[in-house]
Amino acid sequence: MALQQGRLQDARKSLEQASTVDPNNPYAWTSLAETYFRLKDPQRALAAARSAEKVGSQDPIVCHALAVYYSESGNFRKAAEFEARFAESPQSDPEATARAAGLYLNAGESQQSLTLARRAVAQQASAAHENLLGRALVASGNAREGSQHLRAAWELARTDPGITFDYAQTLLQDQNFGEAADVLASALEAHEGNPQLVLALGVARYGQRRFQDSIELFLKVIHLDASIQQPYTFLGQMLDQAGSHLSEITAVYESWVRREPKNAKAQFFLAKALVAAGGNDETAEALLRRSIAIDGERWESHYELGVLELKKRQYQAALAELIRSIELQPNQPTAHYQLARVYDRLGQPEKAKAEREIHERLANGSTPADRP
Repeated sequence: MALQQGRLQDARKSLEQASTVDPNNPYAWTSLAETYFRLKDPQRALAAARSAEKVGSQDPIVCHALAVYYSESGNFRKAAEFEARFAESPQSDPEATARAAGLYLNAGESQQSLTLARRAVAQQASAAHENLLGRALVASGNAREGSQHLRAAWELARTDPGITFDYAQTLLQDQNFGEAADVLASALEAHEGNPQLVLALGVARYGQRRFQDSIELFLKVIHLDASIQQPYTFLGQMLDQAGSHLSEITAVYESWVRREPKNAKAQFFLAKALVAAGGNDETAEALLRRSIAIDGERWESHYELGVLELKKRQYQAALAELIRSIELQPNQPTAHYQLARVYDRLGQPEKAKAEREIHERLANGSTPADRP
């Protein structure tokens, strides 16, 4: 009762006494594991769960309780194993098989998930079960059949945001941007403020090359939930299309930097936005150097800094940054193009020619030869 009412210290005291009086009672141990977990004491929680396993792993109710604990603590494989045992028992409920399949899917065990998901659909062909089977099929490499089941789920529940998002994802992966946009727009009529649906519609509009619509949608995602990372990246790829939205994009990047001053991506994207707006190059340069100091393995930061140094006619500095950018990501054609420009300025025409050849091969879809 204390655990159910959230009186965790009282629950701990009583359950510790119970487990001492009767150490072979698995229910005391599973309740104690839950109590320790909610008290943010993971070591004791795990020890209690293991004690429950030792004395009660054949009890279906104990298995279900352990599945709940391991799921909450992030051990999805163990959670799936115990929930699958529970699902096989007469005490199980109709959703137990689907829960076990979902837990296996979360654990990255797609084949085990697929077997149980098929069983769940055979037991009851609901929208949720069709969606689960579709996701398991996609995860196991059968995207075509998976897409069929995801569509079947969507047909049964067209306004469900999670089911709509999963089906739209398969359409986006197939580059069927128009149908994905229609599916998402329909669901958004019922769930206007759902950030995942807005994000997916933004990706669909981006695929349709409707850049202004896409920009507005990505900005809306950030206003709905600033912690979602993808819209920042997409906006950074469309700065040349931003038009009147550029100042708003710059503002959201400034907010991101203030919120996460040690985030290399935030520093980088704000620098890009300032450059695109024709702003202060010194500020942009400082941001890029800060981004590199935080994470020196991002090729884009070295590339943008190299381009800035080239603009300032600091050719040796530009050379170093562009070479480092190419070392980190050899297959980016624009870096080779800019490096060719630097070699021209440094009076090294042969190296400039070699970089232009690499740029041309990459631009045409080939891999680069070794750079001299």
